[in-house]
Amino acid sequence: MAKSKPKHKRRIWRTLAIALGALVMFLLLFVAAFIFNPFEASLAELRDAVPRGVDFFARKERLADDFDPFPQPKFWSALQEARGWKALADGNLGQQWQRAGIDRSLQQARDAFDQIKADSGGMLDVLGDVLGTELVIAGYQQDYSQTPPAPLQEPRWCLYTRVNWHAKALHGLAGFGFVQGKLRENGLDVTSDGDLLVIKAPGQPAPIYVRRHLDLLMIANHKVLLEQSQKLLDGSRDEEPIGQMAAYTEGASKRIDKWARVHAQDPPNVVEFVVEPNAFDGFRRFAAGWPNPQNRDSMNERVLASFLNLKGWQQVAGGVMFADGLLAATGQIGLNSKQHTSFQSSFYKAEQEPREKWLDPFLRMVPDSACAAAALRMPAGEFMAAMFDSLEDAQRDLLNDGFRRASFQGTQLNDVRDLIERIKPAFLPRTGFVFRKNDPDTTRDEKTGELMVPVAAQSPIPQVAWVFWLRPGGAAITEELIKMLSTYYTTFDFKKVWHLRVPFGNNQYLEEKVTEFTNPRIPGTGEIAMIIVSDFFVLSNSGPLVRDIVRARYSSQTGVKSIRESEEYGALEPELAAELSGLLWLNGPRLLPVLDDYMGFANAVNEQPDMEWMVQNRPAAEDQVRRTKFAQYPSKASMPKALVDGDFEIAVGAYLREQWSSARTSYTADDRAQMQQLRAMAEMLRTGCMQFELENNYVRFQLRLTGNM
Repeated sequence: MAKSKPKHKRRIWRTLAIALGALVMFLLLFVAAFIFNPFEASLAELRDAVPRGVDFFARKERLADDFDPFPQPKFWSALQEARGWKALADGNLGQQWQRAGIDRSLQQARDAFDQIKADSGGMLDVLGDVLGTELVIAGYQQDYSQTPPAPLQEPRWCLYTRVNWHAKALHGLAGFGFVQGKLRENGLDVTSDGDLLVIKAPGQPAPIYVRRHLDLLMIANHKVLLEQSQKLLDGSRDEEPIGQMAAYTEGASKRIDKWARVHAQDPPNVVEFVVEPNAFDGFRRFAAGWPNPQNRDSMNERVLASFLNLKGWQQVAGGVMFADGLLAATGQIGLNSKQHTSFQSSFYKAEQEPREKWLDPFLRMVPDSACAAAALRMPAGEFMAAMFDSLEDAQRDLLNDGFRRASFQGTQLNDVRDLIERIKPAFLPRTGFVFRKNDPDTTRDEKTGELMVPVAAQSPIPQVAWVFWLRPGGAAITEELIKMLSTYYTTFDFKKVWHLRVPFGNNQYLEEKVTEFTNPRIPGTGEIAMIIVSDFFVLSNSGPLVRDIVRARYSSQTGVKSIRESEEYGALEPELAAELSGLLWLNGPRLLPVLDDYMGFANAVNEQPDMEWMVQNRPAAEDQVRRTKFAQYPSKASMPKALVDGDFEIAVGAYLREQWSSARTSYTADDRAQMQQLRAMAEMLRTGCMQFELENNYVRFQLRLTGNM
C-alpha cells in the first residue's frame, strides 16, 4: 500500500496537467476564434495594401526609435545647440510655430497617449504598440468617381500601421457588445459593421472606420480606401499597389537604397513619400500664377519662368533621410513633356556626358572663397536668349540700339538676338555660375592715382561669374566678341577698358589677362569683365573674381584652392551620379557675409532708390528726360558726351529719385525679419548641395545639407 501513494500523486498531477493544457488550448482556440490568432503570419509589405492611385503617400519605419521621449525627437538637443538656432526660433518661423499651437498640439498628443496607456492598465502604448514599427498615411484630395475629378471638401485618408499582439487583442475585444457598452459609457461610440469597427468620438462630425488584416491595422475616415486595400489584400487584379508603381520604385525605393549603400546605413532612417501635386487645389492655384514670365517687378521670376513649369508636375516621389549632422533628400519629379516650352524642351534634351568630363573641370575653377556655385547642362545660346527676353521692353530696346551701332566679324549687327545667333556655335550646352561676396576693388591707376574701377551705384550685389564651355574653334568667336566690345566700348556706355593681369607665383603672371569694361553705374562692382582661359569663356561683374577663377584652375602653381579640394566636397563626391545634368553648391559660412551686406545696405539706404529698381527704370527715365528737357536731340546717342555725363545724368538721377519717393516700398520690419530668418538658416548650414538628372519626362534630384551642429 505504501508504494501506491506516489502513483496516486502522479495521476493527480497528470490529470491537472491535462486539464490545464486543455484549458490553455481552449483559451487559445477562443482567442483565435473570437479575438485574434496568436500564430498568424505578418503581412510581408504594408505598401502592398496601398492602392497606386492615391494623391498622397508617406511611409516611416521605426518611428518609436526617433523620440526620447515622445514628442521630443532624439536630435532635438543637438539642434537647439546649433549656430543660428536661437535666431531661427525667435524669428518669424518660431512665432508661426507658436501661433499655430504646434507645441500645444504635441503636448496634447503626449497627454492622450499617456491617458490611453493608463486607461488600458498599461496594456497599450500607442507609440510602441501601434505606431512605432511601421506607419503609412495615404489618401485622396479629389473625388475620382466624377468626370472630371472634383476636389473633396475633406481629404479621404487611411492610416496603415503594423501592430503587435497588444493592439490585436484590444481590436478583437472591441468587437464584443459588452466591451462596446463599456466604451459607450465613457463617451466613445463603437459599433461593428461586418469586419469593420465604426468609431464616433464626442464632437467628431464623421465616423472613423477600423479594419485589421494580420498585423496590419487600417484606420480611415472613409470606406473607399479600406475597400480598395481589401481588394489588394485579397489578390484582386482590379487594383495595383503603390509599391509596384514606376514613380515609386524609380523615384523613391531605388534611390533611397543607393543612398543607404553609399552611407552604409542598413536600414536607413527615412520618410518615403509620393505626392500628386496638381491634385491639391492650393498647389494648382499657385502653379497657375508662379513663376510669372510677365512679372514686371521681378526679373528673377521672369528668368525662373523660362526653366520652371509647375503645371506640368505629375508626381513627386522620393525620401527624406536623417543621419548624424546630416539631412538628405532624394527623389524624382514626373513631368508632362507636352507642357514644355521650346526652351524647356531643349533644356531637358541637353547632352549626356560623364561628370568627370564636364563638371569636374568647372569645379576645379571655383575658388574656395566662393559662397555658391552652380553648373547646368543646357543650350547656352537659348539660355542667353531667354535671359534677354526676360528684360523689360525698354531695356531690350536700349541694348538693341547699342548693338545696331556695332559690327561683329566685319558685319553690322541687327540686334542682340543677331549677336546671340552668331556666338552660340562657340559654346557647348553647359553653363556655370560662381557667386562670392563683393569686396570693392580699390586698385588705383599708377599714373593718375584715381580708382581704376569706381562705383557710383552702391549695391550689396555679390560678385557673379558666368562660365561657358567652348567648342573646338569657339575661342576665336569669343575673341571676336571681346574685340568688338573693346572697339565699341563707348557705344555701350563703358568709360574705360583695362587688362587685369593674373598672378601666377614668384612674381610671374599668366599669359591670360582679364579684360575689364568699367561704368560706375553698374551696381555694386562698376564693371563687366571677361576672359578666355583654355576651353572656357568667363563673363563676370568682377575682374578680381575672374582672376581668382583662373588662379584656382592652376591651383598647384598659384596656391588658390578650389571647392573640389575641400573636405566637404570629398564627403559629397561618393553621392554624385555618374552623368549629372546639374549641381548647386552652397557654403553657409561664406554666405553669411553676403546676407549681412544686404541687411546692412537695406538699413543704411532705405530712403535711397533700390538699385534693381533703378536699373529697370533707367531706360524709361532717360527717354522721359530727353523728351522733356533735351528735346532737340532725337536720341541719347546724338547728345554730346559732355552733356550725357553732365547735365543729362544729373537730370536723370533727379527724375529717378522723384519717382522712387512716390512709388517705393520701404524696407519694413517684416522685410528685416525675413532676412534675419535667412541669415539664421545660413548660420545653421555648413554646406548644401543639390544635384539634378534631367530627362524630357522627369527630373531626378538629390539634396545634402550638413549643419553647424
